[in-house]
Amino acid sequence: MLDDLVVSASRYARKIGEETVSIDVIKPKFIGDQNLTNASEVLGKSPGVTVIDGQANIRGGSGYSFGAGSRVLLLQDGLPITQVDAGRPVWSSIPIENIGQIEIIKGAASALYGSSAMNGIVNVQTAYAKNEPETYISLFSSVFGKPRDELDEEGNVIDKKWWLKDSITYAGLEDTVTVPLDEQHPYNVGFSFSHRRKLGQENKVDFVLGGQYFKEQRWRFGEPTNGGRLGGSIRYRVTEKMTFGFSYLARYGESGNFFLWNGLGADKYIPNTIAGQPTVSKVLNVEVSPYFNIFDDKGNNHKVQTRYLRVDNQNTNNQSNSSDFLYTEYQYQRQFPEIGLSFSGGVVGSFVLSKAPLYGDATIRGANFALYTQADKKFFDKLNMSLGLRVETNLMTDTKTETKPVLRFGMNYQAAEATYIRASFGQGYRFPTIAEKFIETTLGSDLAILPNPDLISETGISAEVGVKQGWQTSNKAFKGFFDASFFYMRYKNMMEFNVDTNTDGEYLVAFKSSNVGNTFISGIETNVFAQGKLKGNPTSVVIGYTFIDPKFQVFDLTTKNGGVASYNVLKYRFRHTLTASWDIDIKGFTFGTSWQYYSFMENLDKVFNDASNVLGLNFAEYRESRRKDGREANKEPRTYRGDFILDLRVGYHTKNDLIKFTFLVKNVANREYSLRPALIEPPRTYSARIDISL
Repeated sequence: MLDDLVVSASRYARKIGEETVSIDVIKPKFIGDQNLTNASEVLGKSPGVTVIDGQANIRGGSGYSFGAGSRVLLLQDGLPITQVDAGRPVWSSIPIENIGQIEIIKGAASALYGSSAMNGIVNVQTAYAKNEPETYISLFSSVFGKPRDELDEEGNVIDKKWWLKDSITYAGLEDTVTVPLDEQHPYNVGFSFSHRRKLGQENKVDFVLGGQYFKEQRWRFGEPTNGGRLGGSIRYRVTEKMTFGFSYLARYGESGNFFLWNGLGADKYIPNTIAGQPTVSKVLNVEVSPYFNIFDDKGNNHKVQTRYLRVDNQNTNNQSNSSDFLYTEYQYQRQFPEIGLSFSGGVVGSFVLSKAPLYGDATIRGANFALYTQADKKFFDKLNMSLGLRVETNLMTDTKTETKPVLRFGMNYQAAEATYIRASFGQGYRFPTIAEKFIETTLGSDLAILPNPDLISETGISAEVGVKQGWQTSNKAFKGFFDASFFYMRYKNMMEFNVDTNTDGEYLVAFKSSNVGNTFISGIETNVFAQGKLKGNPTSVVIGYTFIDPKFQVFDLTTKNGGVASYNVLKYRFRHTLTASWDIDIKGFTFGTSWQYYSFMENLDKVFNDASNVLGLNFAEYRESRRKDGREANKEPRTYRGDFILDLRVGYHTKNDLIKFTFLVKNVANREYSLRPALIEPPRTYSARIDISL
């Protein structure tokens, strides 16, 4: 398990046990077993990673960004796959049906990957063709159960959910909307496929094709989703030392966006009209990524990679936006095995063009240029050391050109056969996105998100000390490893969305991205991975726990950044998170369970509480219902009860996994919980999946 190869941290394949930074690896089997159909769902199962309303967050490095700006860079095969004008991951464009593995680096990765990698990266490695053709087909469907009923004092049901009614009526500040219901009970259904094979007389061509279709009526009213994607890759090996090829993808989808709930009870599942009618989007994504790779007899490796990404969002409510992104990189590598040295370096140029009503119909242009280098050296066959440097220049319309250097250093010492001690330090840097500086839109007539052209970039550092210890039982029936780390992150001029109080009463509530000051986040993370046989039956266990302490470096109650907490804690973070899963295979029958725990979000914008009744959210009452007995609201970290989510699954597979059936029950206890204020998570869900290998 310690010998698994990863490429993200060093830009070449290296054993995970020898890496100088924390890396998690997610395999395709894990994805299929839990019927995860979107990459964002997959990340939410990884220790220390949360995905809130589509935004990835590693170890509390980010709060909530309203879909604009991210400190986690999403890559596919080492190249960015984000909607760059907003810095938002394009999750639905990730070909989950054709994944080789997902690598997650925790901590600043700016030295190798640039501005958006300040908090870490997620690199989705797609699969290539093997010697024998492979075809996989998956059929999946889910039905969302009825959330818990609201009862009166006598135990009678006083409220029904929207899909149990003939029509729904929901009110905002100025209008009332009545909608006749002809939608079905909330459900989803879909299928995916992938085909990989070698072509030609000498098998020099690798051909990959895959796709997915997905249709869903979500548990929140106003969020129907349907769409599909088709993509793949072609690679031609001219010689053993020369290859070229390209990957491609096209996706179309339609969806609705639920922003704020309408109150308590059944109203949690109905949109609040103060934010206007739910935004309906039609999305078209197109991606083409050619590349060329050549080795020479002296061990020099030259690689040229490019990616063109077009994202076109045609939205209602005057929120359409589109962007064109061109990325080009030349990378050079050289191995010196006689002295244990590996060298990597490269030149990057990327360009973005965006024009949208969201940005005042202005045409915004941006560009990024960078030089980077990294050297990895092995001493005494025990000590790995890594040193990297990047110099990056960012340009944007109506913004001063900015150049920043960032440095990283790491070491990994093999203290025993299966004991690795690591330490790393990395500088982070993030330039504002187009959306953070120029977004200007309203939600209904009283909520607004406003631009901030004066926004400046943020910088920071990320440091970690950790140990990875492999182990096996005396009879070799079980093996695995334990990983523990202490981490510290510090940010200067951190950018986050805050309530804007300078609107002269034009809006009831307005938000804009601001530099909130200097912050730091410290914490610990522990992971256990084990696999083996229990009375002859294959079994595996994964457990991960993360604790963070997110604070302002200087805190004053009179300027506490608009949060509800009266003590020093950053907004929109979970102090404690836990993920775990267990599987066992008994003569072809599989049984498994997974758990997730989120401590309650201690701090959020006061507007959600103070203006709760005015907005019709009743969010203050929701928080009050979660308060522990004897605790004073918002006074200390242990005020509120967290959320524990349990999933169960059972399945059967034929010999050699040619056919596999899986049935899952997610959120078994039917927990009603919210990870982002005024946005309810799914109730108990029943899922079925069939995987066929041809």
